[in-house]
Amino acid sequence: MSASFPKGSRGAPDRVAAVIPARRGSTRLPEKPLALLAGHPLVWHVYRAVAASAVVDEVLVATDDAAIAAAVTERGGRAVVVDAPCASGTERVAHAAVELDARFVLNVQGDEPFVADDLLAPLVERLRAGADIATLCAPIDAERRGARSAVKVVRDAAGNALYFSRAPIPGELHLGLYGFTRQALAAVVRLPRGRLAAAEDLEQLSWLEAGWRIAVANAPRATISIDTPEDLAAARARLEAAPVRA
Repeated sequence: MSASFPKGSRGAPDRVAAVIPARRGSTRLPEKPLALLAGHPLVWHVYRAVAASAVVDEVLVATDDAAIAAAVTERGGRAVVVDAPCASGTERVAHAAVELDARFVLNVQGDEPFVADDLLAPLVERLRAGADIATLCAPIDAERRGARSAVKVVRDAAGNALYFSRAPIPGELHLGLYGFTRQALAAVVRLPRGRLAAAEDLEQLSWLEAGWRIAVANAPRATISIDTPEDLAAARARLEAAPVRA
């Protein structure tokens, strides 16, 4: 699939679509989306979790690899192979969103098999309340505040993002789930990489630099991402007591 970014004019009123970007390449965990958990690929666990959501109307995996797409479609899910070059998961989501008829688009990372409505619903609530872009935060402990792998967000009094950083700044833990209106998604993927985004290696800083407001909702828990072989082993242990059916 090679497609232009969504124009923003389509999208049924109040419908919510979730796109799961899943890339084959991973330095810390090769072929991560296809790693098996309880007999099924990681990407399929994420798809099933999002498809079970009460706040999402349709789900689509957007990938750069036919094997990942097949792992979803062979189990009854929907997936597209985006063959256009993408600098980020957000770009891959934007390309895939042309397949969807929804007013709001959620970007759900393809390595979070335990995502659920307690994380997705706050995004949808912010979008329906008028936000163009929404994301999440959770409390942070001292250890994670000092880790560059943990992104922190500082909010203003209205709950909108002032800044994101990998440095140990005051603020909360940023969770990498996003919601967009179709118009906002189409616009932010066209922005040039900003000075702050380049310094922090955080694409959302380009959006702030360009004047976009990002609503940050409180999440009841942190996300559980699969980034390393150790994370994969922990997720497998968690799922052992609850086998997943196709």
